[in-house]
Amino acid sequence: MSMQNTRYEKAASLAALGLLLFACYQVLQPFVFDLLWAAILCFVTWPLYSRLREWHFSANRAAATMVLPIGILLLTPFVTAGFSFTEDINRLLQWLNQSVHTWPAAPEWLERLPWLGDRAKSAWQNIGEDTSRLVNLARPYALGAGTWILQQGIKLGGQLMHMGLSILVLFFFYRDGERVAEHVVIAVRRLAGERSQRILHIVRSSLRAVVYGIIGTALVQALASMLGFVLADVPYAFVLGVVAFFLMLLPAAGTVVWLPVALWLLVEGETGRAIFIALWFLLFVGTIDNWLRPVLISREVELPFVLIVFGIFGGLLAFGFIGVFIGPTLLATSYALVLDWLISKEREQSGDDGSSS
Repeated sequence: MSMQNTRYEKAASLAALGLLLFACYQVLQPFVFDLLWAAILCFVTWPLYSRLREWHFSANRAAATMVLPIGILLLTPFVTAGFSFTEDINRLLQWLNQSVHTWPAAPEWLERLPWLGDRAKSAWQNIGEDTSRLVNLARPYALGAGTWILQQGIKLGGQLMHMGLSILVLFFFYRDGERVAEHVVIAVRRLAGERSQRILHIVRSSLRAVVYGIIGTALVQALASMLGFVLADVPYAFVLGVVAFFLMLLPAAGTVVWLPVALWLLVEGETGRAIFIALWFLLFVGTIDNWLRPVLISREVELPFVLIVFGIFGGLLAFGFIGVFIGPTLLATSYALVLDWLISKEREQSGDDGSSS
């Protein structure tokens, strides 16, 4: 009878634990991605925090020293853009409602091209006519487009609130990160046993490779994009550079930044600056990820680039923007664990063959 009561007590305890965990998930579910953002930022910048601690900064002071510049760096561009958001929308609507949109004349050097000058001039004029038609077609939808942009701006404001919460959580991750890491290590040891250290090493190296490879490459491309906008005297160069950073996380997504800018310069008659922007991004910025990302990733773990691509797009579809980091990290960690398991099995088999002989 007592054994039966013990079973009932264990079942009730498990049910209560499951209910408690489910309730905790329901409470934290709106903030899961905020916690993930904070965890990723903490992991990436932890060496800097450790350096501050080595300089005898207290935990609170070191955490505040890290959080303040990160918060300013992440929030300032969006706040600055938000103040000019309404003005930019009104300017766009006024431009679309203009009765006449002039397309610049073909540049002289284009007409002087041997064998192709006449055709290039004709193509240039056709582009101008097509652009005028597109503007006329877009004019009736200008108000709807403005409303849609305002709705997206409201959503962006909500995302900024979540980002601010992530920065707040980041402070506590810095301050209590060592104790949290100890608890994680203990949990992995209980689940994995002797292989816990190897598994933790694989997870750390895979996460570091993906985060540094993706974020580091996107940061370099964003700085190069910002430099190109500054050289071409494009307005809002800093804001465009920040937008480029987030888009550069995805392959070939940087076109969304530079192509509209180049077309806008063409419409404004700045042909030389438009060509400069196009060449700058096609020949320089767009090629950075081809060599820098594999170098940064291979420093930590040998990872097929196709897994990164699938991880980026799959994570984006499954988890939203945070999936850009989660997807590749999951695939990289799984790949490294499977590869490590295969290697260990081969060594065991070779050892058994050697002992039998």
